[in-house]
Amino acid sequence: MKIVNRQWNLSEFMQFCRRPSALFSHFFIWQVLVITVYIGSRKREEIEPIFSNGLYLGLISLSTLLLTIHLVFMKINTKLDLSDKLFITFFSLPSIVLYLSMFIHHDFASMQSLTLLFILLAPIFIWLSPSDKKENANFLKLILYFSVLNVIFSVLQYMQIMPVAQLNTRESLSTLIDRPTGLLFNAFAMSYAAIVCLAIGLNQFLKNKKLNKPGLIIFLTSLIAIFLSGTRTSLWLTFLISISIVLVHINIFSKIQTKAIPIILILIGAGAPFILLFIGSKTGNVEWATLNGRTQMWSCVDQKIGELIPLGVGLDEAFPPKFCADSGWFSNLRHPENMFLLSLVESGPLGFLSYVSLFIFTLWISIKALGKKYILPLAITVTFLLSCLIYVSLFHYLPFLPNRPADRGIFNFHFFYLVWVWVLRETKKSIKETDLSR
Repeated sequence: MKIVNRQWNLSEFMQFCRRPSALFSHFFIWQVLVITVYIGSRKREEIEPIFSNGLYLGLISLSTLLLTIHLVFMKINTKLDLSDKLFITFFSLPSIVLYLSMFIHHDFASMQSLTLLFILLAPIFIWLSPSDKKENANFLKLILYFSVLNVIFSVLQYMQIMPVAQLNTRESLSTLIDRPTGLLFNAFAMSYAAIVCLAIGLNQFLKNKKLNKPGLIIFLTSLIAIFLSGTRTSLWLTFLISISIVLVHINIFSKIQTKAIPIILILIGAGAPFILLFIGSKTGNVEWATLNGRTQMWSCVDQKIGELIPLGVGLDEAFPPKFCADSGWFSNLRHPENMFLLSLVESGPLGFLSYVSLFIFTLWISIKALGKKYILPLAITVTFLLSCLIYVSLFHYLPFLPNRPADRGIFNFHFFYLVWVWVLRETKKSIKETDLSR
């Protein structure tokens, strides 16, 4: 009898492993472990690190291997309609072009990275996996766990009890502080992840007639993390997204007025950096006029565009030392703080256009979903657009800095990349079911 029970439990566990919520759970556990060990290996004055860099590197390798193996066990649906094929194509295209560029430039060692393989395959498996109400409930729990742990880490870092993952000093109300990094590797990634969580929490809270405590907790904890991050663009986008979600849910807009929301979120939300550029140039604010030096990084890519046609310089030669300057901080540049330009350097105009196509397609789908009163896809898509304009949210970390393994790139922001895919997939499914029920 005991043997039968064990077999049944193993069978049940294997069935769970085949579901998308299992992959998200697996990813989330490694995200927490990897960042905890990394932070615990950071050296601080008069405090010996708890963990070693060797343990961190070993954990990265093990987690990447197991996450990639997990994809093999995923259950997939092979019945695809045209929209499914389009989604898979646009999400896969940037990675496929990058692989082509690496092959042409003989970056064979980088091509063997499990990070790139996971980034290519995981969105496909998530899109093709089955789901039901239980899966959505599990998904919301994971976002809740992430948001709560993220704000706990951030508060401890703000209080200087726990070190940050990356030093990035900014003036607070009383003194200069290292900006919290939470469960991610820097303050920028943490703040954009918090925006995604906030949008999910607020949307969940408002769409239920009864008090939805998980949604409220996600919203409040994410809001605290965003404020602690000290990222101006994140605060601005948080305000716009929150107002937009509330207005859509209270349903006071006509169809014509609702159409203004994408314009506001795209042009004023994601376009905030360019608004800052304009204001900075008019007022003489050097920090805004250069976006903290980003314009210099962008211009150095622009100056070399003739070298990047048609498939860039490959991965191994992208942003070597002195790519942008012979001396100073910019001589050590490893990326241009812009995902579109990073792709332009690595895989040329085709790589650049692959990201442009991805966002044109996802924005178009998100705007169509808004017409059905589904605003969450638009909120998350605009968040990714902003992060890709002034940050490298899908950066893979290959092969760059010493003691920074390539596979660390999985834990940069890709958990939320898969969240983005999941939300778009569930929205498509909900709209289809709504249309069929009429």
